[in-house]
Amino acid sequence: MKLQKKTAGFLSVFAAALWLGCMPASATTTEPAQTEDPGIVPYTCISNPEKETCIYVILKNYHGNYWKSVIEGVTDAAEEIDAAVYLGGIDNETDIDGQIALMDQAIDAGADGILLAPANSTSLIESCQRAKKEDIALVLIDSTINSSDYDCCYMTDNMEAGSIAAKEMLSMLKEAGNDPDEALEVGILLSSDTSQAMVNRVSGFLEYWASDAPEQWDIAEDIFLNGGDVKTAQADAAKLLDTHSQLKGLFGCNNTSTIGISSTLLAQERTDIAMVGFDLADETRALIQDPNYPGVSLLQKQNEMAYQGMHALESLINGNASTQKYFDTGVILIDQDYLMEHEVS
Repeated sequence: MKLQKKTAGFLSVFAAALWLGCMPASATTTEPAQTEDPGIVPYTCISNPEKETCIYVILKNYHGNYWKSVIEGVTDAAEEIDAAVYLGGIDNETDIDGQIALMDQAIDAGADGILLAPANSTSLIESCQRAKKEDIALVLIDSTINSSDYDCCYMTDNMEAGSIAAKEMLSMLKEAGNDPDEALEVGILLSSDTSQAMVNRVSGFLEYWASDAPEQWDIAEDIFLNGGDVKTAQADAAKLLDTHSQLKGLFGCNNTSTIGISSTLLAQERTDIAMVGFDLADETRALIQDPNYPGVSLLQKQNEMAYQGMHALESLINGNASTQKYFDTGVILIDQDYLMEHEVS
């Protein structure tokens, strides 16, 4: 069938994308030499600069409420951990070289532990292998890598989250009165196809769609990548709306994609388009709260990822092996009813 063949093709592309793409601290350990790369947010010591034990936090983005919440989780944990904590990262999720440079700086400076939110599931493998060879505790958050060279990871079960997103999309499309026997399309926006988190979300969405969607309901062929940039996401959403006359739904696989979709739908007053997204920026909240727009979002527990990841690092540094490799921090479905009943920041 057309739908099955098309979706299988998408799954093959994303499966391929999945696989493309320090000495122990001493009393003289200092903050690492900083790079001049303008895309890098240099390390800043956020707690206990006098401590010999050093933890380095490397984020893959600094924009929006999502990463603000991650930083809050790191900061909360840093106040409870007996170690110097250095916070750095990259300003754009496409700056893979910048994140590799920050890994090198942390290792060369004598890190005892590294908390990494990898921007690329393949390109960071060598850096992670180097860290483990130096016996540096390594905890991943938000996304993982295509290797086992880390101690543990705190993140969303992204395949499951993608399935939930597809289920919600189908529910809204049916509630809107779309005929199962008439053709329609759903567009997909994501930040990167080299992040395993993104690939798994899309894969989970497509697998559920292939098994449960009416045969005449398709996925738009042009899946857009925005590199974590909201303006690009807005332009991509507008292009999908302009070029696909049968478009009835948009799926945003991350925060910036969802902001781009929400703001575009609101600006164009496209109440005929169902939206499923991730996280809860102001624009996303505004769309979901408006009863004229069909929309939901999956809220990740990114603060919890960061907080638990930091404490896992402390435990690893103290000689305690992790009890498991992967920890699912879960998602919350945000719809109108939820916003009415809860205060969600």
